[in-house]
Amino acid sequence: MKVLLYIIDNVLSQPIFIIGLVVILGMAVQHKTWDKILPSTIKAVIGFTMINVGGQTLGTALLPLQQMISKIFGIKAPGSENIGATQAASLAKIGTEMALIFALGFLINIWMARLTRFKFVHLSPHVSFFFAGMIAALLKYNTHLTFIPLVIIGALILGVYMTLSCAYVNYFIKPVKGADGFTLAHSSSSGLVVASVLGKLFGNKQHDLEHLKIPKQLNFLREMTISLTLVMTALFFFLGLFAGNNWLMQHVSNGKDLGVFAILKGVEFGMWITVIITGVRMMLSEIIPAFHGIAGKFIPNAKPGLDIPLLFPNYPTSVIVGFLCSLTTGLIGMFLLDVTNYPIIVFPALIPTFFTGAATAIFGDAHGGARGAVIGSSVNGFLLIFGQALLLPLVGTYAPIMRILSETDYCVYGPMLGFFLKMIGAI
Repeated sequence: MKVLLYIIDNVLSQPIFIIGLVVILGMAVQHKTWDKILPSTIKAVIGFTMINVGGQTLGTALLPLQQMISKIFGIKAPGSENIGATQAASLAKIGTEMALIFALGFLINIWMARLTRFKFVHLSPHVSFFFAGMIAALLKYNTHLTFIPLVIIGALILGVYMTLSCAYVNYFIKPVKGADGFTLAHSSSSGLVVASVLGKLFGNKQHDLEHLKIPKQLNFLREMTISLTLVMTALFFFLGLFAGNNWLMQHVSNGKDLGVFAILKGVEFGMWITVIITGVRMMLSEIIPAFHGIAGKFIPNAKPGLDIPLLFPNYPTSVIVGFLCSLTTGLIGMFLLDVTNYPIIVFPALIPTFFTGAATAIFGDAHGGARGAVIGSSVNGFLLIFGQALLLPLVGTYAPIMRILSETDYCVYGPMLGFFLKMIGAI
C-alpha cells in the first residue's frame, strides 16, 4: 500500500509524467524512432511545465490583492498565503482516500472512454487531484462510510465527472477559436455551460469582444502580454491607493512604495502570462499528434481533455474582462454575505477567479460576443462566492485549501453532492 500511495502521490499526481507518457506511447504506436520521440517528449513536458508553473506563480502573484481588498472592505480574509502549507494541512486527514480516489477515478475515465460513446480522456491530473480531495472530504464528513466503500464510491463519482465534464464542454467548445483537436478538462466546466447558454440567450455573436474597434495608436493593447501588464499594474495601483501607501509598505510590499510595487507586480504578471503562452504553443504542437496515435490504437475517436490556458492566446481581451467581471461580482457577493451576517467569512478565491473568469468570458464571447463575455463571467463570480459559502461547512478539514482553489465546479457540484449526502444521511 505504501508503494502504491508513493507512486500515486509522487508520480501519477505529477502532470508531466502523464503528458510525457502520452507523447511516448502516441509516437511509439506511430512507429516513430527514438530520435523523434525523445525531443518531442522533452518539448511537450517543458511546454506543460511552463503552463503549469506559470499558472501557479501567476495565481500566487494575485494574493497581495487579497490583503488590499481585505483592508479596503474591512473584512479579514481567512486562509494562508502559503499554498503549500495550506495544502499539507488540508490533506492531513483525507490524504490516503484522496490519492486512491484520484488513481481509481482516472482508470474509470479510461475505461469509460474505451467502452462507452463518451470518448474523452481527462489529461489534467493537477485538476482532478484536488477534485478528488473534495469528493473524499464530502464523503468522509457527511456519511458513515468506511474506508473501502468511501474510496470506491468516490472513484466512481470522480471517473464519471472527469468523463462527462469533458463531454459536455466539448459540445459548447465548437465555436471557440483555437480549440481544434481537444476539449477542456478543467473544474470550470459548469461555469462554461452557464456562460455559453447565457451568451446564446442574451448576447450578440456579431459583436466579438476580440474585434472591438480601438484607435490605431492603441493596437498594441491587442497583445496579451502588454494589455495584462498594464491592466494589472493599474489594478494594483488603484487598490493600493485605496488601501493606503503607508499600510501597503508596512504589510504587503516589503517597504516598496505604491508606484514601484504596482509596476513590479504588473510586469511580473505580464512575464508569467508570456511564459504560459509560450508553453501552450510548445505543448500543443507535440501532444495533439501524439494523442491521436494513442486514440487510433487503443481508444478510437478519443479526444484529449486539456487545461484552460491553451485558449488564452486567441482571447487576450476576454481573459482580462473575465477576470475583472468575476472579481467585481465576487466582491459584491462577499459584501452581501457580510451584511446578511452569514455565519462564515467568505472571500473571493483570487486564483480561481482569474482562471474561471477568463474561461467563462471566452465561452461567453464565443457564443454571445462582448455581452456574452461580460454576462457569463459576471455570473461566474456569483457562482464562485455563493457556492464557496455553501461548500465550506461541508468539507471539514479540507476547507482551507477550498478557500484558495475552489473553482466553479467545486462551488456548484460540491454543495449539490454534500446536500444530497446529508439528505439521504442513512448511508
